[in-house]
Amino acid sequence: LIWQALGVFLALVAFLSSLWINSRMGEERRSGFIVMALWVAAIAGLLAWLPVDILATKQAIAGKALAGETPSIPAYIGKLFFVAVVILSIPAAAMVYFRLSLMDRYVVHSFLSPFFFSLLSFISIWVIADLTDNAPAFAGLPARDMLTFYVVQVPFVILFVMPIAILLSALFSLSKMSKTNEFISMVGSGRSVVRILAPIFIIGAYSSLISLAFKYEWAPSSVGYKEALIETANQERYALKNDTEIIQDVWAKRGWMHVNEVGRRTWFVGKVPYKLSDEMADVVVWQLRDDEKLEKIWKAMRAKWVWDAIPPKWILTDVQEWSYDEEQVPKWKSHETLEIESWSETPWKVLSSSQNPEFLGLPGLSMYLNAHAESEEESLASFKTNWWYIFSEPLSCMALVLVAAPLGIVYSRNNVTSGVAAAIAVFAMMYVLRGSFIALGHRGVLPPFLAAWGTNFLVAALGLFLLWFRARNRDIPKVKEVFNGLIVGFGGMRSSGG
Repeated sequence: LIWQALGVFLALVAFLSSLWINSRMGEERRSGFIVMALWVAAIAGLLAWLPVDILATKQAIAGKALAGETPSIPAYIGKLFFVAVVILSIPAAAMVYFRLSLMDRYVVHSFLSPFFFSLLSFISIWVIADLTDNAPAFAGLPARDMLTFYVVQVPFVILFVMPIAILLSALFSLSKMSKTNEFISMVGSGRSVVRILAPIFIIGAYSSLISLAFKYEWAPSSVGYKEALIETANQERYALKNDTEIIQDVWAKRGWMHVNEVGRRTWFVGKVPYKLSDEMADVVVWQLRDDEKLEKIWKAMRAKWVWDAIPPKWILTDVQEWSYDEEQVPKWKSHETLEIESWSETPWKVLSSSQNPEFLGLPGLSMYLNAHAESEEESLASFKTNWWYIFSEPLSCMALVLVAAPLGIVYSRNNVTSGVAAAIAVFAMMYVLRGSFIALGHRGVLPPFLAAWGTNFLVAALGLFLLWFRARNRDIPKVKEVFNGLIVGFGGMRSSGG
C-alpha cells in the first residue's frame, strides 16, 4: 500500500509538471520538461506495480499461491524485465526522439501519422465487429460490464492489429516520400537506403517489444477471459429473461479427471473454474486402500482449497460421504461442510492438465511444462509450440517491416500498386503459413521451434532479399523473372551433371 501511494504521488507530480509545458517555452526547455514528466510517470508506474507483484510471487514460491502452483522463476524474471522495459522505454524513446536529426524526425513523423490512424481504425473495426457478434449476450447488461469486457481485450486486440498497421503504415509513408521525390533527395544527400530506413526499422523493433510484453501473459489470458465473460453475460441475460437467480460462476471446462497414484485418490471434477484458485463444482473423490479396494467416496457440490490456512486445507460444501469396510459395505453420512487437511493435492495439481495452451502466457506454459516434464512428447507438443510462439508472434512486426520497406520505395504510380499488392500477398501468405505450421507443431509433426518460428524466418528472408536490391538502387525482380532464373539455373545444373 505504501508503494502504491508513492506511485500515485509521483504520478501526480508528473501531471503537475506537464501543466508547466506550453508553447511559449523554448524547444529545448519544453523537450526537457516532457522527458522529465515521462520519467516521473514511468517510475510512478513501476512503484505502484512492481512491489505488489514481487510480494505475490514470493508468497507463491513459499507455497502460499492461490492455486498451489510453483511459479517458474526464469519466466517471472522475464515478465518483470519486459514490463519494466516497456514502461521505462517511453521516456527513453522521448529522449532519443528529441536528439534525432531533422531528417530522421521527418521519417518518424511520416510513419507515425498513418500508423496511429491505421491502429485506431483497425481497433475500431474489431470492436464494432465483435460488438455485433456478441450483441445478444450484451443485451440488457450494464455499460460497466461491457466496458470491462473490452478493456480486458486491449492486449489481444493490439497484438492482433499491430502487424497489419505496421505493414500499411510503412507502405503508405515510403510510397508517399517516393512519389514526391523526397526519398531520392535523401539518398542524394549522402545517406544510404538502409540509413534512411533505420528509424522505421527501430519503430518496428519497438512495436515487436510492446507486442511481446502483451503476448507474454496478458493477451493469451485475455482470450480465455473473453470466453468466460461471454458465458457470464449469457447466464445473466437468461436469468433476467426468466426471472431467476443470477449465477456468477464461470466455468472454463466441464468434466475433468485427475489420478493421484501416490495418495491413491481419483478426482472427478464436474465443473472446472476459469481461475484455478476459485471453487470447483460437482466434485467426486475416490479414496482407495493399498489393496485397491474402495475406502471412501466424497461427493461435494463445491470444493475450495484454502491456501492461507495452517496447514492448507480443503473445504467441501454440501458433502455426501460413503465409508467402506473390508467387505465393501458402505456407510453413508452427510455434512454441510467438511474440512480435510490430509490431502496433498492442490488445485494446480488437480486441474493443471485441463488448461488450454492457447489461454496460457509464458509463465503458465513454463509452469505446466515443468510440472509435466515426464509426460510424453506428443501430449506436450502443443504446449511447447505455444511456448515458442509467445516470442515469435510479436516478432512478425519486424519481419513485415523488412518486407514493407523495400516494397514501399517506388518510382512510378504503377510500382505503387504492384508494391501494395505484393505486400498484401506476403501478409496473407504469412497468416496461412503460420496457421499451418502451428497446427503441425501441435500435432507433433514439426519441431515446436520450427513450427513457431518458421513463418518469421521465411518472411524475414524475403524482406532481406528485397532490401538487398533496394539498397543497391536496383529494381526488384518480378516473380516471373525469379522463377525463370531458377528454372534456367536448375537446368544448367542438370546438364552439367549429365
